[in-house]
Amino acid sequence: MKRAYSAIKEIIRTRPKVLIFILVLVCADAGLFLYSSLYQIPQLTELQNQWFSRRRNVGSSPADKVTIYQQGKADLDAWRSRVANKKDLARIVGQLYELAATNSVSIAGITYKPEIVKDENLIAYGTGFNVTGKYAAIKSFIADLGHLREMVIVDAIALNNPKMTEERVDLRVGLTIYLRQEGQ
Repeated sequence: MKRAYSAIKEIIRTRPKVLIFILVLVCADAGLFLYSSLYQIPQLTELQNQWFSRRRNVGSSPADKVTIYQQGKADLDAWRSRVANKKDLARIVGQLYELAATNSVSIAGITYKPEIVKDENLIAYGTGFNVTGKYAAIKSFIADLGHLREMVIVDAIALNNPKMTEERVDLRVGLTIYLRQEGQ
């Protein structure tokens, strides 16, 4: 024990700055531990309990359930109103060509693959086509696709620049067009 005491005295005598630095670090660590355990952890626990309580209460009152139901019904009605009839496929394809002309791009060869959506009386037309034009025009064309009123979903796009010296860009677009079967 006497040796340990004399070793500590020797460290204090030869390296007082290091010892002071270590003591400051120990005090800072103790202070941060106390701050964390006495203030932050209880505060965090309280906030979590409030969040869980609010989460449980969402939709628990009958008025909230009625509102949620009415909103869901309105959303479904809006979705159904956007689904065109099967006979409107030619018109929708015509809109694609109009969008292309408006954006100064050209569409080459559209392919279709119809697939019946079971239990919904819908037909999903998987559609693919190539678009060629300048990059800014292609970008505008893609943005305009998202603004179509009909239920048209952009599934995939692939850009290609065949010649690095030209500003021309080729775009491959994959769409799904949802249409209501006849008589529905």
